[in-house]
Amino acid sequence: MKTFDDPAAIPPKLDLSKVPEEFHSLAPLAERYGVGDDIYREEMVESLTDHERTELIEFLDSWDDRLDTWLAGAEADSRPPSDEYCTFTCLRMAADSARIKNT
Repeated sequence: MKTFDDPAAIPPKLDLSKVPEEFHSLAPLAERYGVGDDIYREEMVESLTDHERTELIEFLDSWDDRLDTWLAGAEADSRPPSDEYCTFTCLRMAADSARIKNT
């Protein structure tokens, strides 16, 4: 996986107290793939190995509906949303992109 030096391309370290407990196990994925900048995120997804792409697609297959309870819940309207919320949203976008590129 390609990495970048630009801070906009580096997911933040997450504060798990701001992440619903059922998603704590996903924090390493979010911290690896939850790139906030759209262009860097797409470049990162383009550079994934087959294993990394599969990891993202399997994450989405397993967690997509459950993530809706948080990402489409009350925090979706908060201003500003937490870094944790944004990073998990970007993780989901990266996984969506990986799935599209895998077809």
